Amino acid sequence: MRPHPPSPGRGGATALLATLVLPFLLLLACGGGGGGGGPTEPPAPQPGITVTPTTAPANGISIAAGAATTRTTLILEIRANSVTDLYGVAFDLRYPSNVLQLVQASSGTFLGNATLQSAPGSGNGLLVVGLSKLGAAAGTSGSGVLMTLEFRAIASGQGSFSFEQNSAINSSGQAPTGFGWAAGTVQVTQ
Repeated sequence: MRPHPPSPGRGGATALLATLVLPFLLLLACGGGGGGGGPTEPPAPQPGITVTPTTAPANGISIAAGAATTRTTLILEIRANSVTDLYGVAFDLRYPSNVLQLVQASSGTFLGNATLQSAPGSGNGLLVVGLSKLGAAAGTSGSGVLMTLEFRAIASGQGSFSFEQNSAINSSGQAPTGFGWAAGTVQVTQ
């Protein structure tokens, strides 16, 4: 006959439980073993173009990335925001020519059949723009796209857009009151 081990009493049950559970708890505390190593590397940035506009003025002009922007092409919209009686605008737009190359400028629909004149400025990364209605016409009120600029990404990097020498007029030929201009920044990852 085989002898039976003595049945554990109250103190024996606690010791038996500790013997079975303690290694399991230690294994959990150590992270379950396996694969050790340092922190994981962040994922590599995805190729693309990201525009971060400055806060748009309550009444004025701002920029935004258009819906047709791709990983290699930026469609930059120049937008009117809550304007009243806008007849025309003129401005110089500085852009980061180290990461973007200007391809073309197109008139938007906000001012109707307005005339757009745009030309590279005297410096690299400068576009001179004039956009206006012609003749006796009422100004336009509301919000919408004044023009779009198409840029091609030429390198990874970041930079700023800025408006310079800017002006706006209403249908009376006067500067609108409380009119603001806001540009922003761009990040290109190739």
